[in-house]
Amino acid sequence: MDKKNVLIGLAFILAAFGLMFYQSSQMEPVPVEPETPVEEALPSSSDTDSGTDLGSLEGEETAPVADGSGEEPVFQPVAPEVVAEEEETASVEEVTRSLANEFIDVQFTSRGGGIKQVHFLQTKRGGMDTFVFNADTRLPALGVSIRGPDSEYSFSRNYSILEDETNQTQIVFERELVSNIFVRRVFSISSPGEEGVDPYLIRHKTTFINRSEQPLESGDGAYLNLGTVYSIGPDTRGEFLAFGYFDGEDAEFIRSRKFTGSSGFLGIGASAPVSSVSESRNDLNVVWGSVKNQFFAFVATVGEGVRSNGFFATGSSVIPPNPPDAPPADAIRASLAFPLERIEPGESLDIAIDFYAGPKEFRRLTQLGEKQDEVMQFGFLSFFSKILLSFLYAIHTVVPSWGWSIVVMTIIIKLIFWPLTAKATQSQKRMQKIQAPLKELREQYKDNPQKMQKETMKLFRENKVNPAAGCLPILIQMPIFIGLFWMLRTASELRYAPFLWIDDLSRPDTVAVVFGLPINILPLIMGVTMFFQMRMTPAMANADPLQQKIFKFLPFVFLVILYNFSSGLVLYWTVQNLLTILQQYITNKRSDVANEPVVIPSSAKKKAKKSTGKK
Repeated sequence: MDKKNVLIGLAFILAAFGLMFYQSSQMEPVPVEPETPVEEALPSSSDTDSGTDLGSLEGEETAPVADGSGEEPVFQPVAPEVVAEEEETASVEEVTRSLANEFIDVQFTSRGGGIKQVHFLQTKRGGMDTFVFNADTRLPALGVSIRGPDSEYSFSRNYSILEDETNQTQIVFERELVSNIFVRRVFSISSPGEEGVDPYLIRHKTTFINRSEQPLESGDGAYLNLGTVYSIGPDTRGEFLAFGYFDGEDAEFIRSRKFTGSSGFLGIGASAPVSSVSESRNDLNVVWGSVKNQFFAFVATVGEGVRSNGFFATGSSVIPPNPPDAPPADAIRASLAFPLERIEPGESLDIAIDFYAGPKEFRRLTQLGEKQDEVMQFGFLSFFSKILLSFLYAIHTVVPSWGWSIVVMTIIIKLIFWPLTAKATQSQKRMQKIQAPLKELREQYKDNPQKMQKETMKLFRENKVNPAAGCLPILIQMPIFIGLFWMLRTASELRYAPFLWIDDLSRPDTVAVVFGLPINILPLIMGVTMFFQMRMTPAMANADPLQQKIFKFLPFVFLVILYNFSSGLVLYWTVQNLLTILQQYITNKRSDVANEPVVIPSSAKKKAKKSTGKK
């Protein structure tokens, strides 16, 4: 392998790891933050066709206003009563009710007629998860507001529970805005053991019912709160905590660092924090919206016949409930905008969604049917990540341990690339054998570079040497490695999954902390195996001393880079190194390459004879 190929190989490796650290392959959209709440171009009470504006009804008493038109009186806001009713609302006792199956325990609240919190019963492998969705907030998830996305008062108005329609799998809320104008909210989950329905799916429908004698209209539409999710695990760059939406063609994500600001990478890409991001367009059709962190996703999929034309997202900070002394954590909250069409007297309007509230399990998200698996954010190599994760699932159906499944997958991948790696190693050994004639060629044609290159390539060809063969296996494996990196870092299947001494394959295998330094065993093993692998690999005979030193230093570089990566990823790389050592041992024992004669091109022989005759 010549210097050019060495530099190309190193550039690929450095670029790959640089990509993993900076992870700038997926840029979040940068919508302009509006100064006023998002508005939908729909008829309002100020239009010529007089009607009741839903926004004016929210939390306010009504008074007849004589406009001389002979029409029925419209409802107008009376500001002093708003303050009075906010105080009254705070004094009303909150009523909570839970619906549960074997996977989730959903606590509902009469404040906002929505989800107070969601507890997860299976994701910790035998106990309730420490993570709680929508913790430490007054705003109910799936709460509805008709006074804009920032109206905590509107999201938290009191609802009544309709006991005669509520059972173990369904809860029904209702609130009367004013006389004969109602908001009805229905939630349901699957019953324990029910087949054909994902147990993490919460079905919801909000219905605006007009039993009055005049039409209802909306200037701002309605906003459905997706809930608040906080960061779990190490997420110092705010990469996993994000709001995302899918418009039928592309999935876009706004990461939490949008709201906290970012110093960028060495100053590149630095940005100032913003308070919120919102967007509303008549041509925007949101298929689903999601708030998510490293291991959980909360995805609201808009029902058939329902349209969402915008979103609102903002950052916040919450105190996680577990452990009890947990410090504040970054959080993100978002809501989807729904335009409300005119509701004639005696008619109603529905907003229906399916709300997935559960772990980021690729298989579950794929089965939702609208590319909800995009919340995994596998990056530009998602093709490899999805194939590898599906492959890992298939292995896990036979091998019940996720750790051993990774080992088996690594062995199979190694066997697939075994012939290619073997040819590369043989080519390196042949390269060592032709160093003497190669040196003579370079000496003979040092004044004729074109002739030197021609004769060198002829020498390579006749001795079955591929100068790029040494880099080829690494270049082929890098997409797989990067795909695994994107896959394993957010795959909730590995969270709390044990393997040998490792308690959690999604985190480093820290066994102790000495003077503030975590002692991670698996990366140390990986570094040692890589060191022996480099020693057993035939050296590049044409490499200069600097190149040789760089390659000897690589195990230490990999050790530093991977030291705090997830154990699942380091496990793959360690097993890969062990298998490469085995293959190298077998190849080095073979005598076929050692017994092959060195073929010297005839032109080189003639040149050598002439040089000898002159002497």
